Amino acid sequence: MPSQLSFLISALLAATLSLSEGKSIANSLESGATSGDELQATNSNPVVDLAGLLQADVDKLQQEFLAQFSEIENGVNYDIASPINSTADGCFKANFNKFRCLKRIYTGLHQYEEQMLYVKKEFQSHLVDGVIYRTRNLQKTVRDMQQKHKSSDTVPEHVLPTGSPWVKKTVVNAILRSYNQFLIHAHRALRYMSK
Repeated sequence: MPSQLSFLISALLAATLSLSEGKSIANSLESGATSGDELQATNSNPVVDLAGLLQADVDKLQQEFLAQFSEIENGVNYDIASPINSTADGCFKANFNKFRCLKRIYTGLHQYEEQMLYVKKEFQSHLVDGVIYRTRNLQKTVRDMQQKHKSSDTVPEHVLPTGSPWVKKTVVNAILRSYNQFLIHAHRALRYMSK
């Protein structure tokens, strides 16, 4: 049954990619059925667009990983602490603080840039280099946005476990899952800032 499920997921992914003609489908999924012309008019902020594209790429990468290693999804979860996880972070609408949120997003992007290098080493995919490149671009853009609020905070290093191939694949899955959630929150916060 797992091989049939893997085949079905792969077939759905291939069909989705062929229908999207290589274009990102993140914004069209969020806004419902659109022709694409409306997207440029409603979402003209390049930072928000970049965050959305990056989130879509990480989601695609995670789906590709799970299609190849479906047994990992049902295995023991390894948790990666996400930099945005409470209202105290300043990125949620209830307690929004632009400076604190930008700092959290920058710190998180730095953390995940390092972790994506681990993913690149453990999982061969053409999407990984693009995710790393976009992560660096978004990180630079967020740093420029917070330029007026100079911060001397250091970014903590996260040590990832090594061991058997199973442990490494579990860590890759956890990184992709956590990064995807982080980008959903970051994209939402950047959209809120641009209003």
